[in-house]
Amino acid sequence: MGLKFGTSGVRGLVTEFTDREAYLLTTAFLQHANIATPASNVSVGMDLRESSPKILNAIEHALADHKKGIHNCGVLPTPALAYYSAENKSLAIMVTGSHIPADRNGIKFYLATGETLKSDDEQIFKNYERLQQENFAKELFDEEGSLIRKSAVDTKKASDDAKELFIDRYVKALANHSLKGTKVIFYEHSSAAREYMGSILDYLGAQVIRVGRSDQFIPVDTEAVESLDLFKKWISEHNADALISTDGDGDRPLVIDNKGRLVQGDKLGIICSEFLGVEAIALPISCNSGVSKIKEFKKIIFTKIGSPYVVEALNNLNSEFKSVAGFEANGGYILSSPVKLATELKSLPTRDSILPALAILGMAAKRKCTVADVVDKLPPRFTSSVLAKNCPPEKSAKIIESVSANPDAFIKSLLPTANVWSKNTLDGLRMTTTSEQVVHLRPSGNAPEFRCYTEASTQKEADAIAEKALGKIKEFIQTP
Repeated sequence: MGLKFGTSGVRGLVTEFTDREAYLLTTAFLQHANIATPASNVSVGMDLRESSPKILNAIEHALADHKKGIHNCGVLPTPALAYYSAENKSLAIMVTGSHIPADRNGIKFYLATGETLKSDDEQIFKNYERLQQENFAKELFDEEGSLIRKSAVDTKKASDDAKELFIDRYVKALANHSLKGTKVIFYEHSSAAREYMGSILDYLGAQVIRVGRSDQFIPVDTEAVESLDLFKKWISEHNADALISTDGDGDRPLVIDNKGRLVQGDKLGIICSEFLGVEAIALPISCNSGVSKIKEFKKIIFTKIGSPYVVEALNNLNSEFKSVAGFEANGGYILSSPVKLATELKSLPTRDSILPALAILGMAAKRKCTVADVVDKLPPRFTSSVLAKNCPPEKSAKIIESVSANPDAFIKSLLPTANVWSKNTLDGLRMTTTSEQVVHLRPSGNAPEFRCYTEASTQKEADAIAEKALGKIKEFIQTP
């Protein structure tokens, strides 16, 4: 399929991420950054995928060849790297494939102003294609695209500084929101945040039960949770108040409440925004529409799916409102303006898994209720999502084309008595029925996958519609 920019960064098969491609992508980024936001230093980090160190090595060689100072932050969550680079006024490059399988990986870029927007990504990719055509720096690589040079690159070790800075961010700001008496299961797996989240929970006084650490990479998808029965079992065994985890690079939270229910990411976003007292929010069109019923939010903007689109909308909201934030259906929370807690919590305009997880625990402690009670006080709109794998882009396009041609037929195959009331093609195909159910079909932008988001007045109905839709999508995939 080839390397390409998706909703956030470049993704592709590990076999496609040769040293040469990583080197050229880094060069393309620097050519853009040197014009957009010049900086002498670049902070770099990676997730725990087996392929990440090799990709990072090629990136560091490119940075050294372009005379950049390199702050190597080691393995860390993406938001921690973004925060460290913002505090040090540097560029940043994160090697991560987020939640996608281990045979794939990715690279995410940050300008000195923060996460790249779509316009930045487009320019970086144009530079990359030009460098490929020019066969740039061909003398550095063998026929397989591997670096001929084996010498190490001189870097500044910054892993300890980055960790201390990120942990302090939350411990100090939430000093008045003690979690003493809260029992939390922390599912560590292969998350790049596992050395961070547990420490923050410890500092805030929670009783932390660490489970599931893995030496092999596990592609945890917070939108398509596959181990809910196991999580319920752990919560029951330990009589825990919640289970907390993240995806592979720690920018998407996973929260299971004390009843063993998954707390969808968009509901986490609503709760976090209420906890922080945010005035205006931006979120993708795939998120829970119940947010529109929260009177405290003075303005809500719906965007295309992907953090760059949300960040762009937040930049516009910052000119109108004092406190601004955004979130995605995957739970990644983007704080676009500082908020006052025990101390000022600085803005972090990139997806973060730590803040929304802490917010729901803090809200429960503040209200002296359970995590489930916090969730149940939200407007009664419920979402679900399913993921069909092994769906190549050309097949995804045919699915959208076919359903778009006759949306009523597709909806009736799921809900025999329903009719399509409205369609939204901002990102994929989102259909709302006359009974207020929602079915949103969307191909992945960076993997051979196809998602379906659903919404209804009960969780049972939303889940049932999603499962039926998944069956129909699989039929489309299998049809020649």
